[in-house]
Amino acid sequence: MNSTSQIEIYLRELARALSGLPAGEQEDILAETRSHLAERCASLGEAEACRRMGSPRALASSYMAATGHSSPPASHRFAQLLPVTMAVGALLLWVCTLVSLTLFLAELAEPTLVSIWLNASTGSVFVGAANPDMVSLLTDLAGPWFLPLAALIAVLAGASGLGMMRAAWDEIRSAGNMATP
Repeated sequence: MNSTSQIEIYLRELARALSGLPAGEQEDILAETRSHLAERCASLGEAEACRRMGSPRALASSYMAATGHSSPPASHRFAQLLPVTMAVGALLLWVCTLVSLTLFLAELAEPTLVSIWLNASTGSVFVGAANPDMVSLLTDLAGPWFLPLAALIAVLAGASGLGMMRAAWDEIRSAGNMATP
């Protein structure tokens, strides 16, 4: 079960949306909102109390308009893209994991053809399987380290991708909990 109450999540989102205001005003608004939510929770429960307050961004916008401040800065609007960006990053890391695993398995199957290669005549470096006729013209940069290197990259990229996807999912769930129906 999630140990963070819905009220705390709501107030955290509200604080983010109010970050353009002076600290004193933010604290006053957060204290007032916490008080209203506490009163409503007694009869409605946390979820319904938060739902009836409206979205934290909408509440922040109304406070900012009432106090003569401009709307939240553009960074708040772009913050909505954070979960999507994190998910795309996680997918790219998983692609890196699949490529590394493929190279790892190819190295197991044909150790003399798969590595990190340098073509001295063109100055180009590539990772992968070399044409058997071209191996004599190439320099193996990884040598015996290619197999553990490919495995390490696969594990690190996969674990990082999993962590990013979990963080993205938490952000999406947090934003979904605050949306008004």
